Amino acid sequence: MKETNAGSVYSPELIEFATVGVKFCALVEQAAAHRTTDFIDKASKVLPLLYLKTALLPPYEYSEEVDFVEEYITEESYEQVRSAVESLLGSYDSFLDARHSDMQYSDTPVGASIGECLADVYQQVGNLLGVVRQSNDRAIPQAIGRCLTYFGEYWGNRLLAAAGALHELRYSEVYRTWEEEERAED
Repeated sequence: MKETNAGSVYSPELIEFATVGVKFCALVEQAAAHRTTDFIDKASKVLPLLYLKTALLPPYEYSEEVDFVEEYITEESYEQVRSAVESLLGSYDSFLDARHSDMQYSDTPVGASIGECLADVYQQVGNLLGVVRQSNDRAIPQAIGRCLTYFGEYWGNRLLAAAGALHELRYSEVYRTWEEEERAED
C-alpha cells in the first residue's frame, strides 16, 4: 500500500486521475447536449489521458470476496450514458472490435458499440470517483484496487477499443461532412 503526506491516500496520481475522470464522466453524462463532432473531438482527447492516469494509480490489493466497495453508478445512469452516446453517433456507434475476448472463438471481428464501451468505462471511473467524493480514506485503497483490477481485466481494453473507433471517426470523411453541416447550421 502506497501512502503519501503523513498517511494520506490522496496521492498526486489519484488527484490527477480524479481530474481527468471528472471531465470524462461529465462528457459522457452530457453526451446528448453535444454536437457529434464536439463529442468525438473531446472524447478522442480525454480517453488517452484517462488510460494513462489510470495506469499510473498506485497499486492496492483488491479481492471481490473480501473487499466491499460501494457502487455509485446505477444501472439507470449506465443505460442513460450508453443510450445517449449511441443516439448521438447513430449508425456510426457500431464498429468491429478485433481485440474483444470472443475473438478467440471466431475468425471474424466482433461487433461492438462505442456507447457501450464508454458506459463500461464510465461505470468503473464513476464508482471510484464516488468513493473519492465521499472522502472515505478507509475505502479509497480498496476502490483503487477494484478499479485497477477491472481496468486490467476488462475496461482498459474497452477504453482502447472506443478510442480506436473514435479515432477512425474523427479522421474520416463523414466527420468532415458533419463539420460542414454544423457550420451551415450556425
